[in-house]
Amino acid sequence: MILKKSERGQALAETALFASLAILMAFGLLSWIPVHRARTAATAAAYACAQFLSQSPNTARASANARQVAWQTLNADWSATRGGSYRVQVTPPSGPGQPGQCAVSFHAPTLFSGLFGQGDGGWGTEWFISRSETWKARWR
Repeated sequence: MILKKSERGQALAETALFASLAILMAFGLLSWIPVHRARTAATAAAYACAQFLSQSPNTARASANARQVAWQTLNADWSATRGGSYRVQVTPPSGPGQPGQCAVSFHAPTLFSGLFGQGDGGWGTEWFISRSETWKARWR
């Protein structure tokens, strides 16, 4: 009589290993959500800021409007970036028709960082350069 070895123990070990890897992958994917949302909001705010920066021949007024619209974009209900931190930097054009820049830096909380031993993700920056059209530069 030949005895067959049971594969039940091996199947249990493989199932346990696969389940633990699946859980780690799920936590890893979930930890990317806040970073992705913060980056998306920062990109939208920097773009909106740059668009408003190019709309006025008065650089002081354009800078104030651009900064305000960037913060309104970041604080909008759609962004869902609770816990994120932002910095808005507006560099106005040096003169009519010259380029200006809007930069929005973002920092998102890292979920499950203690679980994986990850450090702080640091700050990221999204920026756009804006140049007013020549005919707008002649406004006065």
